[in-house]
Amino acid sequence: MPWRCVDCSRQIFPVWAPRCRRRTCPGYAGLWAGDQRRKIFENLRAYTEGTGDVLLGAVTAPGAGELPWDVHHCSGLGEHEHSGLLGCRVEAGARHAYNRAAPDRWRRLHRRAYQEARRRGHRPWLIARVWEEQARGVLHAHPVLGYGSTADRLAARVYVGLLAELAPAYGFGYVERKIRPMASRAAAAYLSAYFVQGSGGKATLQESVRSTAMPRSIVHVSVRLTMATGCTMRSLRLRRYAWRCWTYCKVPEELRPLVQLGMRQMGVPLDMCCPPNGPPLARAA
Repeated sequence: MPWRCVDCSRQIFPVWAPRCRRRTCPGYAGLWAGDQRRKIFENLRAYTEGTGDVLLGAVTAPGAGELPWDVHHCSGLGEHEHSGLLGCRVEAGARHAYNRAAPDRWRRLHRRAYQEARRRGHRPWLIARVWEEQARGVLHAHPVLGYGSTADRLAARVYVGLLAELAPAYGFGYVERKIRPMASRAAAAYLSAYFVQGSGGKATLQESVRSTAMPRSIVHVSVRLTMATGCTMRSLRLRRYAWRCWTYCKVPEELRPLVQLGMRQMGVPLDMCCPPNGPPLARAA
């Protein structure tokens, strides 16, 4: 007999899980958003602790010349200048076609800009990339570049210039070219605002992630950083599972050292998962 999620009614496995682990599930979206926020904070902080600031950019969708407005969607406003802040949306067919192609276009654009920068003797470091759904319904990307050392600064400037030069050929519009270095905490707060609370007219992740516009990989963090920090979506889920097991299951005393060793290897704080007086339910028993 299949087991179904209590929030979205989809079939889930294993059968003892109360809800599915899809980010589109309304019951799991909050946990997914919190994990993504922590992943961004931990990994950006790891970079800046060793080298310095980061550079936050933006690669937006083209304008109304290629993505026309849906005049029927906002007809109730009367005569006005179209804007996503007013609730105007791009025409549905053009919007869906652009959003489906945007991830692949970005991969090709990034590869071309990176390879050209390497030919010029630079090695830009793309620390992270985050997709955002604009109020008008189309995607744009936020690349985060290393900007700590002198070599990283030069490489980031060259890379951003190449993005701006090549973007129209890959179906993108405006590229932010102003060099505004940011501390890791400020950059992480700016990016994670899309997930947990939104900013202005931008939707939060818990809403936008269930949209068909959002790509499969919304947040990408450099493997070089995740290997150093160990902070990935998988490890965060594993920590939460370990905490649940320790809290709700009575661990035999002879197995306590092994469990604590596993906690340390996963980076789970022992004072949180292994209270000195035993788990709450174990004490009650």
